[in-house]
Amino acid sequence: MEKKVVYRIATIADYDREALYLRKMHAEGWKLKEVTYSNLVVAVKYTFEKCQPEQVSYQLDFYPMKKSERASYLQLFKDCGWEHITNFNGFSYFRKVHSEIESDAEFEIYNDAAGKLAMVKQILTRRMFPILLLFLALLPVFSKFVTGGSSFSWEMFLIVITDGVLLIVFAIQISYILWRLFQKWKELSDK
Repeated sequence: MEKKVVYRIATIADYDREALYLRKMHAEGWKLKEVTYSNLVVAVKYTFEKCQPEQVSYQLDFYPMKKSERASYLQLFKDCGWEHITNFNGFSYFRKVHSEIESDAEFEIYNDAAGKLAMVKQILTRRMFPILLLFLALLPVFSKFVTGGSSFSWEMFLIVITDGVLLIVFAIQISYILWRLFQKWKELSDK
């Protein structure tokens, strides 16, 4: 079996773009097998295996749950014709061949605004809120390093510069994710 590994930058706010990418790959003859963390800090590792090119709908569902709930959750999707592929970062990955889709409503797991809105709300509360709190907790630590001492040392200077750069990158990433999720929230609330 031929396989292909692709590294892509993806955030939890890009789940819809990720589904479109996976759909495109399947149409080119590469079906998703696994999604994992990569050695690269910012990238996600996608493992594909060679298949016949076909039109397949991919969907991601963010639904962290207890292990005891997993079997009934997966059975619900199986009963609706969705094949479970893998889990990654709180998301479950599903696919459904277009030839098995009988109506436009079946192209998506959540075909109503309320279901999509509930998923975005879960992402915000279960993922973004703790990350935002961690970021806010790191700011005073960084501030203490900056104002800490009057004596200069290269080690402290490098630590402060490295922490400062990481905080800026972290702030940009958090801002992007929050902006994307709030855009989705607003779009779904208007429906």
